Amino acid sequence: KDFKLLIAFFSLEAVILLICFFIAHAKVNQAIGVGIGSEKYANFVDSIRCVSSNILEKSFDGGGLEGFAAIRNYDTDSGDNAEANDILYKYYTFNLSDAGITSNLTKAAPGTQMSGIVNNTATSTVIEESKSTFTLGNFKIANDYVTERLDLVNILEKPLVIEPMDASEILIYHVHATEGYCATAAEQSDLDHYTSEGEENNVVAAGNILQNTIVSGSGISVLHDKTVFKEGLQSSIAYDNAAQRLNEIYAEHKNVKLQIDLHRNSATLDGKKYGPTVQKDGVNYAQFSFVIGLDWDPVTGDRSDSANPYWEDNFKLCMLIMEKLEEKVPGIVRQIDLRRNPYNQGFVENSLLVEIGFDGNLTSEAEASAQLFGEVLCDIYG
Repeated sequence: KDFKLLIAFFSLEAVILLICFFIAHAKVNQAIGVGIGSEKYANFVDSIRCVSSNILEKSFDGGGLEGFAAIRNYDTDSGDNAEANDILYKYYTFNLSDAGITSNLTKAAPGTQMSGIVNNTATSTVIEESKSTFTLGNFKIANDYVTERLDLVNILEKPLVIEPMDASEILIYHVHATEGYCATAAEQSDLDHYTSEGEENNVVAAGNILQNTIVSGSGISVLHDKTVFKEGLQSSIAYDNAAQRLNEIYAEHKNVKLQIDLHRNSATLDGKKYGPTVQKDGVNYAQFSFVIGLDWDPVTGDRSDSANPYWEDNFKLCMLIMEKLEEKVPGIVRQIDLRRNPYNQGFVENSLLVEIGFDGNLTSEAEASAQLFGEVLCDIYG
């Protein structure tokens, strides 16, 4: 298209030069006494018309001025359609086997139909009702709360679809913003303090690293909401108040495509805060867990599509992220934890509740994992 417009420009320039030459020649002829109505002048005009006509006929795909109009209309009228036809979505499909779960990426036009499972040779794909643990290779799902059987074949029936992030945003927030890490190894023995205010040595600090990594690595806009809900780390009221805050955010930000509620876990071992790590290239990383809230209405206790219509997509996204994290640092992912309560994961199509490490992990270990997480999200959404 650009090449055609360039040819059009130079062809028009040539015609304009011929017209200028025609006018100048007429002036010269007048100066030397050749009348504009004379036979010599008429022959000159015919030659100019012949040359200009040949230029036009051979220009604009042979269509002359009509060809130029077609090129112009292609650029202005059809440009939006041409760009729309060029938009490709990312379609992630999955392979299931006893060795684990892997993904495949296909880029295709919006609305493309395909199966979410490419190959399935797994002996079992059924997640039993609580209390149970399901594993495929190093892929682990802990079900302590969901009272119905779930089958991966049904969950993965359709692919995970990632839309282009043009003019879209990622939201990071924290239902429990004061969940703290240890600034030093000595703090791992302090069992009286589990929280940290401000933006240091807590999940907000990890969120800052995550935000900066995504922005610098992909250019995607990231909104990091650091609201602190004062209802206590174990209170469900914090989730209710966080839902009100999310409604306020989405009233202003209409294009959030990914919502991340960033937490850390908590446990003690041998009289100390628990903080397991995995190491690669001399760097210690805190481990990840993902909490998937399903579609039980927390008020009625019944399953409802309106409670969380996106939980299956969230499940697929967790699987994909786990795979990519494990590729970077083997052993960095602990498991997926299933819950009946949606935990505010029904606001947008892709929602994550992520736990980076434990209260016994050093802040540096959590921040290293947050950076790794950001790199994976750049790969998926960038």
